[in-house]
Amino acid sequence: MDQKSGETDEAYQARMLLLITEAKQSSDAVAAAAQKKAEGAEKARLLAIEQQRQHDEAAAKAADKERVQRREKIFSGEQALLTMAADWRTESESGKMEDRENKIALLLSHLTDLLATCITQQEDIHSLNDALTQVHGRLRQLEQRPVAAPDASSSNTSDRLEALEIDAGSLKDGVQLQQTATQQMEQRICTAANNSSLEPCETASKFDGQEIFCDSMKTDPISWFHKFELTLQLHYVKEHKHHAYLYSRSRGAYQAWLDNLLSKYRVVAADLHTKISWDDLKEAWHKRFQVEPAEIKAMDKLMVFEQGTLLSVD
Repeated sequence: MDQKSGETDEAYQARMLLLITEAKQSSDAVAAAAQKKAEGAEKARLLAIEQQRQHDEAAAKAADKERVQRREKIFSGEQALLTMAADWRTESESGKMEDRENKIALLLSHLTDLLATCITQQEDIHSLNDALTQVHGRLRQLEQRPVAAPDASSSNTSDRLEALEIDAGSLKDGVQLQQTATQQMEQRICTAANNSSLEPCETASKFDGQEIFCDSMKTDPISWFHKFELTLQLHYVKEHKHHAYLYSRSRGAYQAWLDNLLSKYRVVAADLHTKISWDDLKEAWHKRFQVEPAEIKAMDKLMVFEQGTLLSVD
């Protein structure tokens, strides 16, 4: 803005300073309003995340409560069922069994309800396992993303990761709860079916949720084998069958390693337990597949050196 005619230099400078001050104040006011609006939007976003988390947590608790009530309903009638079976046995032994058909029908009805509950529990476990696998896959995708410079969305990513970690923890707790409940129920069924035997019966092993151990899939050996052993324990699989199950869930280089053992002992997978104990097989398996990559490379170099094919660096 030009100096007015007849305006002194001091007056012109004072007028310019006033205009600059007013412009700065206006700019500061606009920036403050924008910052306040951004803070309000951030608070609203965090509130929405917290409300969604509380809603999901309440839904998970309600589902757990329903499963517990369904399970306890069966367990609460267990003692009455055992007492009724004992009375019927006494009547049968004394030859005074009356209304046999109705009693058998009632017993079958109870057993059918118990079996249906077991099936439902298994379906819940598989659903939780699938959900947990999806969460782990999502976390791996987030971890593999390239690291970018911190920006305004960093807090959003942090909140999402925290929410995913909370979901993963809840799913793990749910899976453990379902596995414990199913194991208790199977033990009670075995006891009710055969009171004379104290040994837990072996259930039909289901490996639907157990991934194949294959080198092409970059499977983590430690977590995979831990889950594999938990599955064997959950279904009371006899130890002499562990070898065959391990072979059936292995592919690629891992199955080739087991094939070498079968060739060495000249047996099939089902008879491998006659040549090597499960503990010895586990120890050999861990030594082979849980060695650090650097150690494997060092061992490979040493083998090449011993064969006389490694070039000298002297």
